[in-house]
Amino acid sequence: MKDRIENRNTERAVWSAGKKVVFGVLLSFVFGLGWASAQQTLPQPRVSPEQQKRMELMKSKGIEASMTILPVRLGGRPFDRVSEVVGMLLEQRGLQNIELSKTAFDPGQETDLTRLAGSLSDFIGKNPITTEYALYAEFNGSREAGLNEIRALALDKTGAVVWTDHLTGQGTEIKNLQAREPMTFSVLLVERLSSKLGLNETTAKAAQPGKMAAIMSERSGLPPESERAPLPERQKKMKEAGQKATLLVYPARVGGDSVNAASATELAKMINAAQLCKAIPAKNSLLLKASQADPNEQKTLWGLAREFRDYARKNPADADYVLYADLVFTPGKWEQGFVHFVVCDRKGEWVIVDFQNSHHDDYQSIKPTSKEGCEQILLKRLEGYLR
Repeated sequence: MKDRIENRNTERAVWSAGKKVVFGVLLSFVFGLGWASAQQTLPQPRVSPEQQKRMELMKSKGIEASMTILPVRLGGRPFDRVSEVVGMLLEQRGLQNIELSKTAFDPGQETDLTRLAGSLSDFIGKNPITTEYALYAEFNGSREAGLNEIRALALDKTGAVVWTDHLTGQGTEIKNLQAREPMTFSVLLVERLSSKLGLNETTAKAAQPGKMAAIMSERSGLPPESERAPLPERQKKMKEAGQKATLLVYPARVGGDSVNAASATELAKMINAAQLCKAIPAKNSLLLKASQADPNEQKTLWGLAREFRDYARKNPADADYVLYADLVFTPGKWEQGFVHFVVCDRKGEWVIVDFQNSHHDDYQSIKPTSKEGCEQILLKRLEGYLR
């Protein structure tokens, strides 16, 4: 049971970091297209007694409330992956009945929330929802300032306004964010909406993975839990073997399209110096073809892991374990890169599948801008498993 909980926590952490990478790509894409932006700072609409009653009713439903998330607009354009993350965060807070709409609401150039609510009400009238409530949100900004505004509305299925929210870069909520990116904006939106839905720490602790988790799992490229569950025990076995275990190190794939022959010798030397096991550089090079095209870095990682596992099974090595690394770096820009590596046992089964990018502490501690920096991160991660 303990291992199952640890696996679930690890999966959630890996998913979170992976989504930050996806959002980084989306943000770059939107910047490249130019922004649709509503920068005018306006007061929040007055809450009428009728709306207050609707808010209280929604809160009283708690986790039983059902909500449709309309496509979240990022810089003026709807992005389904942002909607999925908002749904996932609400599910993690305990909301059980969530639907994702594929029909996008276009607010045009409207900046006044009251008039925007009216347009949204008309939209729901023409595009009925099957749930009790609908959530519409947009994250706006400019090329120069980046993301700096959140506008959000929750309406009931009749089109009546239940909740509105408007945050700008002048307010402390956005100013206090460590980074202004879709991930942090999604978290902020859900934090503010949760109290209106009656979601809290208690409901979050009792939350169970549901439809949103299934969508994220499919997006992530994660293998079935049955294939991931044995990894902790295999890692324990490798750790206990220590320097008695032999590890065949293949030259790393660098930049996704070439192999660096010297890296096998360099990594083996570093691993031996750290006395983690008996590392041996492979005599032959191996260029895996796993794609890096998907913006979800976790999907890239597991694609590599599957290909290397297949290779290790078909080509048994004369060693207890085999290691393959995927290194990407940008000279002068340490944030743009990652370190992936996979260790399989003699049977070709996964033992370690690991990734690091700029959102991880070990990566930040080294800030790699070269192959050598990436190798240092790999060693540090391997030490974490085998010390």
